[in-house]
Amino acid sequence: MPRKRNPVGVAAGRLILAIQKELEESVSETDARLARQAMDRAHVLLQASQSAVVFNLLDGRSVEEYLDAAWVAAHPAVKLGIEAFVSALNAHEGV
Repeated sequence: MPRKRNPVGVAAGRLILAIQKELEESVSETDARLARQAMDRAHVLLQASQSAVVFNLLDGRSVEEYLDAAWVAAHPAVKLGIEAFVSALNAHEGV
């Protein structure tokens, strides 16, 4: 039976998919390396979303800063995923 993820986990999964698409479209080795780092960090956010430690993990940083603000700025397609993740996170903050 598949496990049911909370809305924050679902949003983190969608963010990972958006980053993965950007990784597949990377044009340079440097960009691909940065995309892999962002994806690794997004996977950590997914794991944290399941154990309710995202705010501790971010430690006052935005999700963009956590992933790598310069990389996110160069890949605006992931911003919708970030916004959805933050929205889900804020909606479940008090849960």
